[in-house]
Amino acid sequence: MYLLVLILDNTKDFENLIPKWKEIGITGVTIFDSIGIGKNTLYESNIPIIASLAKIFDSDTRKYNHTLLSVMESEEILLKAIKAAEDICGDFTQPDVGIMFSIKLDRVIGFVPIDSNNINL
Repeated sequence: MYLLVLILDNTKDFENLIPKWKEIGITGVTIFDSIGIGKNTLYESNIPIIASLAKIFDSDTRKYNHTLLSVMESEEILLKAIKAAEDICGDFTQPDVGIMFSIKLDRVIGFVPIDSNNINL
């Protein structure tokens, strides 16, 4: 089993990604808003780090991301999910797309595969 983590800069991309993941057999995704301090603070080298951290709490300048987590049963599904993310979201090696990584899991407790034809994501 694998955990795929996507942090998307374009928060609208996930709306197109979720249906595609359902088509390839991914039966569950956890999505939450996140804020990266790199883009919000660290890239602005002319501002002291302590002062720039205040930008995280400023709702007018803060930039949100969507973080997606999904446990996948096989490497085959993982590779299909990665390809779908690249097709829909763009080239993750380019700026302002996001970051994607996977972790091989040696133990998962509570994961129950679901027949993807009988669920609504």
